[in-house]
Amino acid sequence: MGVHIPPPPPQGQPASIHSPGIGCLTVTAQKALMDQIQQLDRVTLYTDVNFRASFILNGKVYVDSICLNDLDILFWYCEVDRSVGSYDLEVLHTLASDLKVVINPRGFEVGLDKYASHLALKRAGVSVADTILVDYNNLRYLKDLLDEWGYAVLKPRRGGYGKGVTLLGSFAALRDTIEYIYSTARGTPDKAYLIERFYPNSSDDWISTTIINGELVYGYRKRDNRFVEFGNGFVKVYDALEIGGEVDSCEVPPSYRVEALKAYEAIGAEVIGFDMITHCSQPIIVDESTFPGYYDDLFAETGQGPADAFYRLIVTEIDKLRHRCE
Repeated sequence: MGVHIPPPPPQGQPASIHSPGIGCLTVTAQKALMDQIQQLDRVTLYTDVNFRASFILNGKVYVDSICLNDLDILFWYCEVDRSVGSYDLEVLHTLASDLKVVINPRGFEVGLDKYASHLALKRAGVSVADTILVDYNNLRYLKDLLDEWGYAVLKPRRGGYGKGVTLLGSFAALRDTIEYIYSTARGTPDKAYLIERFYPNSSDDWISTTIINGELVYGYRKRDNRFVEFGNGFVKVYDALEIGGEVDSCEVPPSYRVEALKAYEAIGAEVIGFDMITHCSQPIIVDESTFPGYYDDLFAETGQGPADAFYRLIVTEIDKLRHRCE
């Protein structure tokens, strides 16, 4: 088994926390996890297998003299270049053709793309916001639908901590916003425009979940200072510095839990989170996160450490592999 869980950025450097290659576990959690992994029975362990510092020869991925395709399992958890077709993602997809890669790159990339993830949830019968994907040339077809919805949200397809998430109160606002983008930038790097139905809701009902290996580890709510004015008296989650935090744990009602776990199965990423609102007394998923809220204090409230949850994930995959080989 190969492992790549690089360290987080040095303390006091919040601007770098989302740079490719940066670790997502604290130093303490990493050490605890590695201590447990190194005790695994009948496992040959290759540590610090940095798949990002590699080259691919005829579908084989090499790091120094090691061919990663010869591994049985690669476990990774770090920031990667999230752009479409990035080398980081290409490496992971290439490896996944020959071995078990955890986190599963296919599920990870589906979770990155708000259109793909919303579509996967809708097809799985999960309660998720209605979603439109449209080309600039076809906006006119949306007028009747936007009139019916009343409000819509224009979103970056790969997220952005609330940045660029725009509330639109009419078809005219949608048309003029997208035409401005087209007139000044000749289009969007997203290739098409993602529009989501807006459901009037209260920030008091927002619940976020973190799921690891099919276990809903905890639920939490953003504090009031993480919400900003959205227009027409509504608010949205907004994180200008992209540093997370400012959350409190909360109970996850059974109806929320059911939808979150169905969504976990539909996406197929072993670590993921969902943001949920309440509309007409029903939970609706409005966002997916492939790097869900990671908070040591919330883990502590559950009586377990983060290393324990990730260790169980690794052991689960090892047991599956051994069962297939027997």
